[in-house]
Amino acid sequence: MSSSKSQYDLFGLDLAAAGRYFRDGWADAAAWPLFRWFNPQPPVRVTDATGRTSVRLGVSATPVNFKGKVGRTAIELPEDLVLRRSLILPRLAARDLEAAVALDARSASPFPESDLVWGFALRPAAEGDVLHVASVLSSRALIERHLANLQGEGLPFPCEVWAGGEQPVVVRGFGEAKGKGEGEGRRLRWVNRGLLVLAVALAVAIALTPLLQLRERMFDAMARSQKLAKASSPQVNLRADLMKFNASLEKVGSAVAAYGNPLLTLDELSRLLPDDVLVNSLEFKGNTVRIAGQAANAARLLDLLSAQPGYSEVKAPTATTRVQGSAKEYFTIEFKVDRAEKAQ
Repeated sequence: MSSSKSQYDLFGLDLAAAGRYFRDGWADAAAWPLFRWFNPQPPVRVTDATGRTSVRLGVSATPVNFKGKVGRTAIELPEDLVLRRSLILPRLAARDLEAAVALDARSASPFPESDLVWGFALRPAAEGDVLHVASVLSSRALIERHLANLQGEGLPFPCEVWAGGEQPVVVRGFGEAKGKGEGEGRRLRWVNRGLLVLAVALAVAIALTPLLQLRERMFDAMARSQKLAKASSPQVNLRADLMKFNASLEKVGSAVAAYGNPLLTLDELSRLLPDDVLVNSLEFKGNTVRIAGQAANAARLLDLLSAQPGYSEVKAPTATTRVQGSAKEYFTIEFKVDRAEKAQ
């Protein structure tokens, strides 16, 4: 017992029961209106209790005008051969529902269990959490005697046995196995395969939908980014030109800070130099200024420039010489202008 059970157990899960639930689920899904389209009802040639013959689609009470081949036949029993019951059961899977109806049939039957035949069908009023079931009971011996009487009339056998009425019910144990044989089995297998493919497609669609939405959002964001970059391109170029211009201004400012302003220096010297000083040349090299000329006292001029704020490294690169026939001296003086110090 334990070894047999272990073959179908995985981590405490009964795989056999899971398989039954799976099959029952597919069977319930096949009854949905959407999926019934994949499994059309086959035509059945039915002879009712009065002997009239008609063609119906599936287990139905409505005759149809059908011109094609009919592969199933059925006989409707007279009402005196049938016991009817109405059951209200909780909503069950197909396998459990069949077991519940079979148990009720055995408990309510006046016939021996070996002679009992029965069938059931769900009423269209089934809704909510309950099922309305139409159940029929009969005696196999009585039905076989009735079929033997009809066989002499040339009716095809074996055939299905129905309990007639507004909602016919197939009585099990007769020709319904043949009628529902290979053709319906193949249809059912194709329906199951179709349902499986549809379920897989739905699962894949559900899994891919967020990814596709995210991909669409990414492409939309990229398109908007490109559009924004294109629209802002003139402003970006203008900003780049402005940054280059500012950099040039900074370079000019650095150059002005590094080298003295010749005009300012010339103005200062014109105010500082005594009236007896004659300037022969004035040179600017960066922040270095060289003055050459004549003065009555070159040493006093050197001290005057050395005491001036912003002038540094004041020196005479060459010796002074007396001007022949004059009281003045030739001089050459160099000094550096410190612009920052002058600004203070």
